[in-house]
Amino acid sequence: MTPEAILADLIQSGIEPSVTPDKTGIVVPAGKLTEAQRAAVLGHKPALIACILESARITAELIEAAMRAAAHWKDDPEEWRRQCMEVPPHQRGDLLDHLQRQYPKH
Repeated sequence: MTPEAILADLIQSGIEPSVTPDKTGIVVPAGKLTEAQRAAVLGHKPALIACILESARITAELIEAAMRAAAHWKDDPEEWRRQCMEVPPHQRGDLLDHLQRQYPKH
């Protein structure tokens, strides 16, 4: 199983993992992981940490690009933010690419 697949499985299970401040550990709600998920997380920990950090970076940049789009259209920025967060994490990179092309930083 790839780190991306593990992250997707966790998110689909309602688990939003994060990385500890020192970037050496993974934080999940206590008692939420199945034994298979726990084994996958532990077996791929360094790569999964990198995947979680990359997903967080993409999400932050996506929200930033969405705020530019909302300003362009004079729309409610919170609605854009909400819609971005509804996009599955594995598809956020594609949306980010699109929004960055359409609404570049000036």
